[in-house]
Amino acid sequence: MMHRTRPPANFDIDCLRTFLLVADSMSFSRAAEGVSRSQSTVSQQITKLENQAGKSLLVRRKGRVLELTSEGGKLLDYARRILQLNDEAYSSMSDAALRGFVRLGVPLDFFGRNFTSWLSAFKAIHPMVGLEVESNQSENLIKRSNRGEFDLTFFKQENGASHGEVVLREQLVWVSGPKFAPNRESSVPLILFPEGCAYRKFGVRALEADKRPWHLSFVSPSFECMKSAVIDGMGVTVLARGLVTAPMRVVGHGLRLPQLPPIELAYAYGRRSPPRVVTELANYLSEELLQAGSPPQRMPAALVAAVA
Repeated sequence: MMHRTRPPANFDIDCLRTFLLVADSMSFSRAAEGVSRSQSTVSQQITKLENQAGKSLLVRRKGRVLELTSEGGKLLDYARRILQLNDEAYSSMSDAALRGFVRLGVPLDFFGRNFTSWLSAFKAIHPMVGLEVESNQSENLIKRSNRGEFDLTFFKQENGASHGEVVLREQLVWVSGPKFAPNRESSVPLILFPEGCAYRKFGVRALEADKRPWHLSFVSPSFECMKSAVIDGMGVTVLARGLVTAPMRVVGHGLRLPQLPPIELAYAYGRRSPPRVVTELANYLSEELLQAGSPPQRMPAALVAAVA
């Protein structure tokens, strides 16, 4: 007598999407906001998913999510892949699917953020969109945007400038590596992007206004090269606070470097009536930048160089 193999159960797509939000935020309330449903509905969806899996997916205590179980972590990887394929399939079938090619200009420091991951996620949702990305100094980006060389351009500008739509404001800080040995009496060795970079302009302006001697120690258009030079102790640089990651450190007051201003991150379109694909990309990247630039928790002491 033949025994038929029982077909596998089908995971509910909506439940997987909710599970992904819960896992990423470790919060039922935040997940509920993300799917525009009540917390009780989110809880019911997780319970349904656990019943489908036949496993407990979350470690909970008094209604709080503490961590994923080992089975939950395993399902999380599959959930991301399933949802990505689902969203790609849906977009490709939709008459309103985004299509087109976008010429995108971004500042050099964007590659110190999760920029490529953001673009990858956008492409997963809109697979028929093509992207051409160029990184450059902000001054060059603004000039070329005005000439219509890009469809969408992100750049840095002084507070109050009116070159584009402001996304967020970031505080500039002096940054060094763990090997940097400061001498408050000598010329400040600077690690900078090439001329035209807003970070460079504000750093040099602050030093000259303070009558502090300085010299170029290392210049590169590559964020990773600059970061390596900083970590290896070749000097100090200027970055937005949100770009400072260990082992880089915010220079303390002991080196007596002048105060740096905040700076605006903005974007502009290459034409007055941009196509939908361009506005959608602008809105998407703006949202990612806002989330990444949200006020951080107090910086750990290890990241602040207490230079005596």
